[in-house]
Amino acid sequence: MALATALRLAWVLAVPTVPVSDFAMYRESANYLSEFGHLDHGFIYMPGFVARLAWIKDLGGDLLAQKMPGVVFGGLGAAGLYVLAVQAFESRRVAIVATLGYALWPAGIAMASVVGTDIPAAALLVVALAVLAALAPKRPLTAAVAFGVVMGLASWIRAVALPLTALSLGYWLARRTRWPAALALTGVAVAATLLVLSPWALHHARESGHVYFTDDHGGVTALIGANPNSEGTYTRALNQMFHELTGHGVLDEPHHEIDQEAYALAKDWTRFEPAYALGLATKRAERLFDAERYLLYWSVLRPGVLVGAPAAWFAARRDTICAAVDAFGAALTALALAGVVLAAARRRWPALALLPFQLALAATYVVFFAEPRYRLPIELLALPFAALALLELGGLAAAVARRSWRPARTAAGRLALAAVVVTFGAWAWPALGAGGAALRVRHRWAADLWRVDGAGRLAKWRSTVAGGPASLVEGGPGGVRLGVGDSGTRAATVDVALGGDARGPGAWALALDATASAPARLRLATASGALIADVAVPAGVPLPIVAAVTHSGGPLRLVVTVTSDARATVLLGGARLDREAAPDPTPPGS
Repeated sequence: MALATALRLAWVLAVPTVPVSDFAMYRESANYLSEFGHLDHGFIYMPGFVARLAWIKDLGGDLLAQKMPGVVFGGLGAAGLYVLAVQAFESRRVAIVATLGYALWPAGIAMASVVGTDIPAAALLVVALAVLAALAPKRPLTAAVAFGVVMGLASWIRAVALPLTALSLGYWLARRTRWPAALALTGVAVAATLLVLSPWALHHARESGHVYFTDDHGGVTALIGANPNSEGTYTRALNQMFHELTGHGVLDEPHHEIDQEAYALAKDWTRFEPAYALGLATKRAERLFDAERYLLYWSVLRPGVLVGAPAAWFAARRDTICAAVDAFGAALTALALAGVVLAAARRRWPALALLPFQLALAATYVVFFAEPRYRLPIELLALPFAALALLELGGLAAAVARRSWRPARTAAGRLALAAVVVTFGAWAWPALGAGGAALRVRHRWAADLWRVDGAGRLAKWRSTVAGGPASLVEGGPGGVRLGVGDSGTRAATVDVALGGDARGPGAWALALDATASAPARLRLATASGALIADVAVPAGVPLPIVAAVTHSGGPLRLVVTVTSDARATVLLGGARLDREAAPDPTPPGS
């Protein structure tokens, strides 16, 4: 613990990082809370970390003081990891190696200077598990209560910790606790967590009339992760689209209702093209488990985080630092996977009870939204497994050196099985990524904003050619791009589903702008095949298109086809649909 704390303190004092983006927002919210005594009206996150920052500010602390929680929680994580490894892996040597690895973990050290929730939440999770493992053998009820309380504290910082409390069931079963008792102890832990969070639930009840224990951020992140126009990454264009569709921004009040609207839209987008949604999930998995260097993004690599001489120093050594950090991450991944196999071979069931926590965290981020830094608690819990694998390798080497062939054969057999699993993982992970990329290319669709009688409506564009080599549809801030296959070999034909209320029967005027990269032909028709427009689109010159649409009523669907003798792309944007005035039935002069 002392080494981990000292290294993180030295980093914070030596490297003057500047909080940016979300981390700057935490400080701004803390300043507001300190000045006015309540959270700002755009705050949609869990308040625990911001409240701590406000408390530090009230005591006269500056930015350096607000970085100290990263140091303190970093040291606390080392203590928790040691106790957890001793109890769950039943080995002091595993605990020593795992804790030493944690102390020297480059990303863990660097993230200590980031004024964010990742390190505190990860540390509290491992402390909660350490308390559970340490108290469970002799005082199971106390263990359940203490685990629930610490998980409640973690949930005050990051809402993702809340459902993890129920996974303590796996630990009780791993200890061969009977099902009724295991379920009862798990229930006690969940109740303790909810009790710790009850002030926040009461706050929600007063503010919105709804009782819930989490924040109002889940729907927004789910919508970002489901965005087909950006492959699940954040863009300002999505904020603008949400505002146009709903009439309010993602940070507006009432927060709960807006978050539910975002959830509903994210679910709609996922259901619209499930194959693409699956491809996006693999993209989020790749992003979550991206190279280790990306854990340094917010502390070193992002522009603006470092300025002056420190920025120049790291820039000159960037490639070397990134390569070393990536090597650490790759070794940790391989050793941790091997350690899981070895734990199973040794029947270390309490140790394997940590896996559901890692898998649940990974699944949450893969389903919703992922950043590399979100995996910090997953990687932290992987360290004891990596330590187990290192010690097994050392044991094999020692047995061979002593010519103790029987234990050497046993260790070699286990390590051979672990090597097979690691090799399979090294093959399967890129294959999973390639399969997901293929799904995204074949099933990509676009979400576009149309103005219908002056109101924003969502138009969803997707290819009508299922399973083709590419969908040739791509959305973006300027509209929807429809491509044509190589040398015009394949026309782009898409189905456009206009959301919102059903359109009434009658005549409608459709207007949109088309811009082509090469001469192309654009055909618009109704879903029943009635022609709306068939025009030639010149290269590089915006072409306004105005056409009449006769609609029989109900949901409106259109079919758009682009053809060209070359590999052309046509950008369609600024779509407007207005009801044409019905003719006056009164005869003139009457």
